Amino acid sequence: MRVAVAQELTGIESVTVEESPPPPDPGPGQVLIRVHCAGVGPWDVGMLGGGFPGTTVPFVPGQEVSGVVEAVGVGAEVLPGQRVYATTFPTGGGLAEFVLADSGRVAAMPADTDFAAAAGLVIAAGTAHEGLIDRGRLRAGETVLITAASGGVGSCAVQIAVAVGARVLGVASLGNHGYLRSLGAAAVFDYHDPDWAGQVHRAVPGGVDLLFDGAGGQTRDSALTTIRDNGRAVSIIAQDPMGELERGITGDTFAARVDRQRLDALTALVEAGQLHPRVEAVFPLEQAPEALARVAGGHTRGKLAVQIVP
Repeated sequence: MRVAVAQELTGIESVTVEESPPPPDPGPGQVLIRVHCAGVGPWDVGMLGGGFPGTTVPFVPGQEVSGVVEAVGVGAEVLPGQRVYATTFPTGGGLAEFVLADSGRVAAMPADTDFAAAAGLVIAAGTAHEGLIDRGRLRAGETVLITAASGGVGSCAVQIAVAVGARVLGVASLGNHGYLRSLGAAAVFDYHDPDWAGQVHRAVPGGVDLLFDGAGGQTRDSALTTIRDNGRAVSIIAQDPMGELERGITGDTFAARVDRQRLDALTALVEAGQLHPRVEAVFPLEQAPEALARVAGGHTRGKLAVQIVP
């Protein structure tokens, strides 16, 4: 089978497309998926650079896939021929014609959703859903500030927060403001403006109820000042912890674990018309290194996907 693989963890330049033996037959609780599309994200870039302990070589990037079930092991709760989406985090393997996945992390794709869109939902929307719903405990009528709002996770977070009934404020570069308003953001602020946090304060004098941070660094630090007393902050930037928070604000930094229940919740949102997958570009497998390089460069709008089946 064709596969994009790195024989050493020295960065994106180590990835080549070559032939490899297919995976073994699925064991108990496993699903063999013929991959149609795989999402790529910053986690793949980090793994290729050796930033995730436990990553071994040869390493095939791709932690989120969509495709058709080829075969199942005993106890798997999907059927051959079924259109599914799944995560293989942290072992990867998605940038290949076939991949084995744990059946507990595989779910039926949303109806009327194409393979690229489904693959782009898995980790991005799964992370946004866990951060906002489970960890952030966002409720209707609350105000949430979302940094890095135009990226893969942020684009999903804006839509999920709107679906909850929250007032959504986004932080992104000026060129993405119209895009975020089209997703339902009530207001958007440019992090290049030195007074953007002050603008948030003036828009929400009492402070926001929840910060969902996908930026880290100075943007995150400025965003923390906009939270009301006893508010909440949730961040996905594990390598840049928030530290001790003041004014009774609670903080949580996490890496999402997507399972079938999470995917089913995303499917419900998609099929209700409340979550629309946003895929900026789709690359053929032979251009997987270019897709990864584009992720590494940042500033993508929504997700990038790699198409395995032409």
